[in-house]
Amino acid sequence: MNQMTNPNADHCTPMLRVAGLSHRVPLETDTLTILQGVNLEINRGESVAIVGRSGSGKTTLLGLLAGLDTPSEGTVELDGAMISQLSEDKRAELRASRVGFVFQSFQLLPALSALENVMLPLELAGMDNPDKRARELLERVGLGERLNHTPRQLSGGEQQRVAIARAFACEPAVLFADEPTGNLDNRTGQAVSDLLMALNREQGTTLVMVTHDEHLAARCARQLHIEAGQLSEPTAEESVS
Repeated sequence: MNQMTNPNADHCTPMLRVAGLSHRVPLETDTLTILQGVNLEINRGESVAIVGRSGSGKTTLLGLLAGLDTPSEGTVELDGAMISQLSEDKRAELRASRVGFVFQSFQLLPALSALENVMLPLELAGMDNPDKRARELLERVGLGERLNHTPRQLSGGEQQRVAIARAFACEPAVLFADEPTGNLDNRTGQAVSDLLMALNREQGTTLVMVTHDEHLAARCARQLHIEAGQLSEPTAEESVS
């Protein structure tokens, strides 16, 4: 099996497998424990919401799952690759080929048009006809008439739609979303969450999101709660109540 990824991986094997995950940050006179002993498996094609109050460690966990940081202890395996043991360059290579991101702050390049923002990851991946693929995705998210607009010419909801199109451009195996509706009003947030869930179903992408939005979390197949750096999954009875 290739260390970076296993294209022939058994569909029944988890997309993400986490064991004994802890993350600590040294302070001047002490150590801050952000995550402690997290164990988790997420299956291929699942949609999972991680919910918790501010400071509970959920964004840190998302970053570790995506290989944006390395844990103090424990392991993270993504699509057959033990990313917690890879170098920074190898983790970046894996993210480029297998991972998509949607952020609360959109993180579009301000000097590029909507079309160019979506084309960029396709060009970096060396994909044929990036213009065609980017146009199709922007049409899909309802921005076919806004291709040449820069982010400053788009509303918040439109910017997030561009970000979602960009995230799905290379058909990632897993998509991580950090508060994808956090900067949007309720109506726009609902439209964006509809789009995110629809594209997730259409492409069969594994979706892992951090959100304060209870309605968005409820649309995911699983909801995980994090508190004081520890992860739990409510029972069916607790979820109903």
